[in-house]
Amino acid sequence: MSASSFSRLQFRPPLWAWLGLLPCLALLITLGTWQLDRGIRKIALQQTLDEAGQQAPTALSRSSEAAQKDGALHAQAVGRYDSAHQLLLDNEGYEGRPGYHVLTPLRLDDGAIVIVNRGWVPQTASRSQLPNVAVGEETRQVAGLWREPARPGLRLAVDNCAGEAWPRVLQYPEVKDFRCLLGEAVLPGVLLLQVDAADGYVRDWRVSTGFPPQRHYAYAAQWYAFAATLLFLFVKLNLKRIPRSPDA
Repeated sequence: MSASSFSRLQFRPPLWAWLGLLPCLALLITLGTWQLDRGIRKIALQQTLDEAGQQAPTALSRSSEAAQKDGALHAQAVGRYDSAHQLLLDNEGYEGRPGYHVLTPLRLDDGAIVIVNRGWVPQTASRSQLPNVAVGEETRQVAGLWREPARPGLRLAVDNCAGEAWPRVLQYPEVKDFRCLLGEAVLPGVLLLQVDAADGYVRDWRVSTGFPPQRHYAYAAQWYAFAATLLFLFVKLNLKRIPRSPDA
């Protein structure tokens, strides 16, 4: 009778191996799930933006209920740009070039303030020299897609209210940051200026620009594959064949 007939498999990983496996496995699965969720959210947001662009525009004002709701809608507002208190959203790339998104306050007659994203501008040769984004302050009507401020996957701990110079450079601001800088009259969203409007810059409002959902899915697959490989190696290295006597 062969020697293999008198052996059995034993799986008894030491405690230190479990303590190493579980945190690593949890981290890899979490990263994969995070990337998967990012891709799903981007597709859903793009669908929402596409649907909103086909709607009749809603007027934004201090009392408009639509301005207070989550989601995206086609909106318009009448007011004056506040050229002296503009904001530059940092770390915004376009076609491989670094730059900023220009956020300009639009002051309405009822006192409300609408943050208008006028589009992307390239970074100058020196980060100490900001681009010239001055704009006329005559009364105008603007329209575009109204949505909540963009949220990054990971947000660094920064104080967007610090500093005194204008235009102010910000890192993924929230509504509370806008209100800290410009007052409580700021409505809770950002108006993405329509592409044919005057006094705008590069405007490509596709969510997939720069980092498409498919890349999130590819990264998710990689993290899940790493987790599966780690689990396979853990089992393989700790599964041992133990010989036993013929009369056992």
